[in-house]
Amino acid sequence: MSRGRIALYALLISVGIPLGVAGQEPVKPPLNPRIITATRQAKIFTDLEAQLLRAVQAKDQATLQNLLGDDCMIEMPDADPLPGDDWVSSVVGKDFSLKSFTIRQLSVLDLGDSAVVKFDRVQQATYKGQPANGESFVVDVWKKSGESWKLANRYVSKVSSVPWMPKGDVKPTGKQ
Repeated sequence: MSRGRIALYALLISVGIPLGVAGQEPVKPPLNPRIITATRQAKIFTDLEAQLLRAVQAKDQATLQNLLGDDCMIEMPDADPLPGDDWVSSVVGKDFSLKSFTIRQLSVLDLGDSAVVKFDRVQQATYKGQPANGESFVVDVWKKSGESWKLANRYVSKVSSVPWMPKGDVKPTGKQ
C-alpha cells in the first residue's frame, strides 16, 4: 500500500470519527445558561404561584381559599388525594412552617380557560419541628374563573436521585 493511500485512509478516519460522534445526542442536555425572556403567561403564573406560597408562609387562610377552586385536589406519590380545604388547614396549622421558597424553571401550557403550570420548587421548611427542606417538581392545573385564575389540581413529587439509575460506568457481568 502506498504512502498516499495510507495518508488518505488516515485522513478519512480522522474526519469520519469526529463526525460520527458529533451526531450523537447527549443523555441529559446541560442546563442552558442563557437568560430566556418570560412569556406573558409565565409572568402571570409565576406571580400566582409566589402569591400562593407567600400566603402559606404568612398562614393567610383567606388568600389561600381565594386562590383555590371549589374542587381543588392536592396529589402526591404514595398518598391519598387531599381536598384543597384540608390542605389549607394543614399548611396554616401550627405543625407546618414555610421559611423560604424558590420557584425555578416555570413553564406554562396555555389551554384557553385552563393552564398547566410546571416548575421546580425549592423550600426551607419545618413540619412538627423537623426539617422539611428540599426540592419538589410541581404540576398545577389552573382554571379561569371570571377574571381570575383558581388552582384546580396540584401534583407534587419530591425530587431525589433515582435509585435504579446506574452510577458511573457499569460493566455487564452477564448475570443480570
